Amino acid sequence: MTILKGKTNRAWPTVGNVGDRQIPRWGPASKCTETCPMWDDCEYAKREMCTLEAKYMDVVFNMLISENKDIGITDQLDDIELWRVGFHLIPLYHQLIRLKKVAYTVDQRLTQTDKQGKLSIHPVFKEIRAVLQSISKEIKELKLNEKWKKKFGKMGGPGAGPDIEDLFEHGDPSYYDKMAKDDRKKIKKA
Repeated sequence: MTILKGKTNRAWPTVGNVGDRQIPRWGPASKCTETCPMWDDCEYAKREMCTLEAKYMDVVFNMLISENKDIGITDQLDDIELWRVGFHLIPLYHQLIRLKKVAYTVDQRLTQTDKQGKLSIHPVFKEIRAVLQSISKEIKELKLNEKWKKKFGKMGGPGAGPDIEDLFEHGDPSYYDKMAKDDRKKIKKA
């Protein structure tokens, strides 16, 4: 994939090409400042842009869009679907990580009590659920699960392993095993 240097996680409508296809993406990360709710606890590099947000959106984007046909499902997406991933799905994931950063600082209780003593769920958690529903709707409309399964099947064989939504939320549980296996192959060849 040809990524335009300095364009990823910036305010640019495209980030490069896969072959002759433009890769649209809207995912500028927020500025990294001391006003961030996670500033004191953040383990990521404190740079101009929020590294946590950038990496979060990159993981989602790179699982779908890759020049390596063995990794993503770029070859399964037409130009409109590619556009929707870049301009609909990635911004939704950006909203989600920003809400999660706010939720991190909320009192550990999911509920709050109003002036009348009525118990309710904290509004940030309602917003997180709403964004998750929007993400699920977009994934369903784009048929990303079906395209993923068509290309790769279920992780670990039929009937086992996570769907694409699980991979986005929790990552690939076998990633490190695969990486170690690749390293062992390289060592044997040397």
